[in-house]
Amino acid sequence: MILWEHQRQALDLIDKSSLRMPGRSLVILPPGAGKSEIACQAVLTWLRLSPRHRAVVCVPARRLLGQFYQRLAVLTREPIAFEQAARRPTSAHRIILASQLSLIGRLANYSSTETLLVIDEVHHSNYDAPQFMRVMSRFVHSVGLSATPWTDGICAMFRNVYFYSLSSAINEKIVCPFEIRLASALNPADDYHTLVFVSSNAEAKSKATEFASADWIGHTRDDGKNLSVISRWRKRQIKILFSNRMLLEGYDTPETSTVWIDHRLDSVVMCAQILGRALRYRPQKKAVIYVTNACTLSSVNEAVRLMDSGPT
Repeated sequence: MILWEHQRQALDLIDKSSLRMPGRSLVILPPGAGKSEIACQAVLTWLRLSPRHRAVVCVPARRLLGQFYQRLAVLTREPIAFEQAARRPTSAHRIILASQLSLIGRLANYSSTETLLVIDEVHHSNYDAPQFMRVMSRFVHSVGLSATPWTDGICAMFRNVYFYSLSSAINEKIVCPFEIRLASALNPADDYHTLVFVSSNAEAKSKATEFASADWIGHTRDDGKNLSVISRWRKRQIKILFSNRMLLEGYDTPETSTVWIDHRLDSVVMCAQILGRALRYRPQKKAVIYVTNACTLSSVNEAVRLMDSGPT
């Protein structure tokens, strides 16, 4: 596996600060810069250090569990299990994939000193801080990863931080360059792989009917239908995809170069995640993010600033 230089640097910090000795490490990378691969490689390094070691990868969404399973199954023959409802790992499973909620009631099943905790999209964890602290305090070896760890208190929970700036990622052709434009109204060009974020599932459904080659996805649709629509969009069978919050994290769409935000959005974290949908690198690609609300524009610009300046 060939890693980028910033991935090697992040893994070096993790190795020294969270694997060889007790500690908490936080890795901050722009969307699309390969943090999931860092997580997987950290797990494999930890398992090689001792046959007694196990690793728990904690994610905020069920879909991300599947993505980690697929990648780890390629990288290792170690047995992998899910910590979910009735599905419980045995002592033979050295890699466990879990949500934070499913892990809470089963912390006693894991050694506090021989288990590595890896938390992907760690910025979600602050939404339920007491539960998060129960999980964090159980394990003396832990790694957090996020593009947007700006919710209160997240960075303070980690002693060792690796930060890779958005400007560096663009200059090194890890993500693509982009521009942000303020538009007076939603008016997407008739181009393939256009992504439009709106304020609700109902609005996504309604606005998709206004365009000849468009469809929508949302949490009010079943998973099979959403996946079918995404597949059609990626295969250029439809041009415009409307969404509320789906596709914010964990989707790799390098073909997307045009993204619209067609509503007021004050969350800087969400603006950064939306921006990330257009940043996946392709040669000669330059992304454009259209914003139809001045307040949203301020939030997007603040997201860019934070991804460039890092934690304070």
